[in-house]
Amino acid sequence: MLLSQENHTMVPKIASFLGTTQTEGNIMFAVAAVVSATAPLFVLVMFFQRQIVSGLTAGAVKG
Repeated sequence: MLLSQENHTMVPKIASFLGTTQTEGNIMFAVAAVVSATAPLFVLVMFFQRQIVSGLTAGAVKG
């Protein structure tokens, strides 16, 4: 909410796009935007899953 109109992140941009559409044909563009925004993150998590889990468990060990 504090960002200007030019500096929105992906989620507010998609939400504003969905809020302004009146036809169902444009919803598929929003779905494509959501998939293109989340797919790279999913791929990164799949590649670095072992390092993420080891970092989380290393921080949970006491002593």
